[in-house]
Amino acid sequence: MRQSSTRTKPASIKHVSWRDGRPRFQPGRQLRDAGYAGKDLRHEDGAWFSRGEAIDWSDAFCKQLVKETKAAAPAKAAPTPARGKLYSVGQLFEDWFASLKFQMPADQAERQRQIAARNIYAPKTIKDYRQKARVIEDYDPSLYASPVDALSQPVLFGLYEALVAARGISTARGAIAVLSIALGWGKRRGKFTFRENLGVNPAQDLQMATPPPRIRFGTRTEIETLVAVADHIGVPESGDMTMLGVWTGQRQRDRLDLIDIGLQKGRRHFRQAKTGAIVWVLESPELERRLAASVERRRAAKAEALLGAEADERPAIERRFKRVILNEHVDKRYGICRWQPFEGQHYSHVFAKVRDIAVAGIRADNGVDWIIKPCPTLADFQEPDLRDTAVTWLALAGCTIPEICAITGHSLSSATRVLKHYLAVHPEMADAAIKKMVSWYEAGGETEFGI
Repeated sequence: MRQSSTRTKPASIKHVSWRDGRPRFQPGRQLRDAGYAGKDLRHEDGAWFSRGEAIDWSDAFCKQLVKETKAAAPAKAAPTPARGKLYSVGQLFEDWFASLKFQMPADQAERQRQIAARNIYAPKTIKDYRQKARVIEDYDPSLYASPVDALSQPVLFGLYEALVAARGISTARGAIAVLSIALGWGKRRGKFTFRENLGVNPAQDLQMATPPPRIRFGTRTEIETLVAVADHIGVPESGDMTMLGVWTGQRQRDRLDLIDIGLQKGRRHFRQAKTGAIVWVLESPELERRLAASVERRRAAKAEALLGAEADERPAIERRFKRVILNEHVDKRYGICRWQPFEGQHYSHVFAKVRDIAVAGIRADNGVDWIIKPCPTLADFQEPDLRDTAVTWLALAGCTIPEICAITGHSLSSATRVLKHYLAVHPEMADAAIKKMVSWYEAGGETEFGI
């Protein structure tokens, strides 16, 4: 009886399989994907590897795989510090508008003290700064969202040129000027360094063009037409404002805030309600008539208000009725006039209405005759032009520039700028100048000066 023989299966060796007792390299799927192919494990003379040689080959192959894997692996990136949040132009404006300069005290007297001390901005300034910031945001949102440190002078000059083309020189200059103020505020607080502009405020020294000054003075006919229309349509306070502008040269807001202190040595004394500044002028007959009529119009209303007020309310009523200008509009819903000061832009709208009617004129009921003839030259006249009118009329009357400044509050340079445009070509001024020269010459005027 023949005895059958049995074979023992070799122990497993990594990456090696056995076929009929012979070793073979058997790559797995990952190695096949990497390009390896199976092969018999033989010597060059064709002899098969023994078990020990197959183990040695497997160990060497595994070590080689490890080396190749390390060489192929990308270098481990060095840890990078967390990048700080970029400080944008929009964030700058937001922080600036939240600063103390923009905080208005609730108490009016304290608010005026803070404004006078330059601790806070005036409400009109705050409104203007916000509008200018909005110009930049609306026109170039990408710049508004960009980091402040990425700004450079070429970038902002490009913004300025684009704004000039889109919005005009005045708006462009104003927007860049406000941005420059905000940038200076942020730099002083260490919020950025102007890295791209070598530490210098990129909004400075852009050599922006200066818009031609708007200098417009009213003729006698224009001023008289404005006053006549105001009286005719029932807004006599607008006529008063016009005459105050011509005879005092004060700004619109200052005229609206004037308090009449009374006559002293022939001079009409006013105090500005908000700033407390004193204004006094030698009262002209025209101004005297307007002020007297204003007092008469409000006399009954003042008496009625005082009569119905408590004792502690009367001082405020007295102060209110000492204002030179009050809103005399009659509320048609209730048939009453509240006699309150003008707020915001309300008076500017009243003046615009008066001017537009003056341009068109007012006809009589028959549709043929004119009650007030049209004055089309008023179409481009603005309320602030009354101040230039005062300067020009005073000069035509022979006043010197220091005398003009003493009345209107202009600086010497600003008054000169107003007069520079008109008086060089005004025939009355030219005639007066020649007459002075003739008088000097005929009196033997000297041209040689001894030392």
